Amino acid sequence: MEKVLHRIEHGHGHMEDIDLLVDVAKKIEGNTICPLGDAAAWPVASAIRHFREEFEYHVKYPEKVKNPKHFEVEPFRSEKVLAGV
Repeated sequence: MEKVLHRIEHGHGHMEDIDLLVDVAKKIEGNTICPLGDAAAWPVASAIRHFREEFEYHVKYPEKVKNPKHFEVEPFRSEKVLAGV
């Protein structure tokens, strides 16, 4: 999960990676003896559930997110807001 998140964060992700993270998190949750499995899966699943548009933004606009201060230069706006929906 960490490698896929790193790939998305640094502009090398694919849309399928977001669904892959959700799928892996679902398979880990409640299926391990060790509570650390759930502890690793919950934050990722929660972040995607609440901020999926930002994950998609990182995939769609990799050239923008490679700059660590890209949200200072161009604050995140939902594509729905940009389209006037």
